[in-house]
Amino acid sequence: KTAGLACEEVITSGTPAAPFGYSYEAFTRGGFIHRISPGTVVYNDFTSLEQLPGYGFAPAALVLSTVISHPLPDVITCDAGHKSVSADAGVPTCMVAGRPGLTPLKPSEEHLPIRAADPAALPAIGESLYLLPRHVCPTVNNFDEALMIVNGEIREVEAVTARGHERPVPAYHAVA
Repeated sequence: KTAGLACEEVITSGTPAAPFGYSYEAFTRGGFIHRISPGTVVYNDFTSLEQLPGYGFAPAALVLSTVISHPLPDVITCDAGHKSVSADAGVPTCMVAGRPGLTPLKPSEEHLPIRAADPAALPAIGESLYLLPRHVCPTVNNFDEALMIVNGEIREVEAVTARGHERPVPAYHAVA
């Protein structure tokens, strides 16, 4: 405004900052439309639960993995490396839902080692684990389909239609 430019709309705040952007007085009385863009709130992830513990968010997207080996007395390996659970937000890439004594370590492309605080509590080979991603957005993009589970029962298989990328410009415009 001070530069003489009109500002009719301002978009701020992903999920972690949404509650603060929504209540920031300079935006609520700014004389423009203020929109927030909390995309992660649809599925939620480990980061959202850590950063916004008092907002009642619950995870709605988990990655189902299987324990495939027991290489050390206190470590298992599951079949969900960074091609399954995005590693862009750092290590640990996820947490094991319902198993606070299990700590995911650094993944490879296809595998995720997990250390147990109590080796006697290690899951058995073949056991299923539900992983809550640290960053759900690029994790969801890794899958073609999602299982809709209600009370532990698979109700539907849904296509992940928002995955992939936009078409490159030449697909829309002739190149001279």
